[in-house]
Amino acid sequence: MGIIAGSALTGRILLLGYERIAFKKAGKEKNSMISTFLLFFIPTFLLLPILFYYSWDFMVLLYAFPSSAIYSAAFLIYIYVLSNFEVSLIVPFYNFNVFFLLILSIIFLGETFNYLKIIGIFMLFLGTTFLNRESNLIDSLKAVYKNRGCQLMMVVSILMAIGRVLDTYLVKTFNPGEYSIALYLLISFDIFIIILLTKKVKDIIPTFKSRTKEFLIGSGTNAFSYLFLLIALTEMELTIAEPLSMLSVIISIIFSYIFFKEKIRDRLIGGMIMSIGAVLLIIQL
Repeated sequence: MGIIAGSALTGRILLLGYERIAFKKAGKEKNSMISTFLLFFIPTFLLLPILFYYSWDFMVLLYAFPSSAIYSAAFLIYIYVLSNFEVSLIVPFYNFNVFFLLILSIIFLGETFNYLKIIGIFMLFLGTTFLNRESNLIDSLKAVYKNRGCQLMMVVSILMAIGRVLDTYLVKTFNPGEYSIALYLLISFDIFIIILLTKKVKDIIPTFKSRTKEFLIGSGTNAFSYLFLLIALTEMELTIAEPLSMLSVIISIIFSYIFFKEKIRDRLIGGMIMSIGAVLLIIQL
């Protein structure tokens, strides 16, 4: 791992850890569709200055369209979940992103299992039992997997895994700067069309004015945590960068206590177990 990739990945982990808190602050009790639009439209402008460093190829808009559609669906659900459920309960399910990445790698890249990956998968599921503790293991699992927020976060994990696979391919065709700007622009466009069709356009500016600082902070962490991932992917494999990014879950859980006073003791243990399991999935023997 080079210095640039390592620094970018470290920055991503730290920013991603706070990003979920920023999203919740911005979107709580607001229309999640409008919140999602603002959190992707604003970053488009925040990222524009990097074009002074990177080149621009308009073909990137065409190539990024499929991934933008997937991410639009993922983030509409993601921000709705963060805005309406406890961060420390649902964020650890983001770790399943790595599990779905492994499944995609087995199907499309011929990757094989080893005993560490089996242990990793077991730890992912074991960690979930700490997220909503009941009298026994089975009841704990049922309590978590019946939770609407947890169910939706699993859907997000599947969509994010597909999106990351597309990212890995496209970041080798286009530079991180132009691809990230194109993606944010297209996601904003996709969601704006939905807002237009649902006749909610008039609510965009009042929503932004009501929490200007929160939307700006959320947009900043969102934009640069993703840009840092793309930079890291230019020097390292997705199956290394994404699992290591899961360490941000622990930061998010700690922040959920600091900012929202959520009860995190068991969830922090569960998040740590799941993060270790996610890392085990990337180890090659």
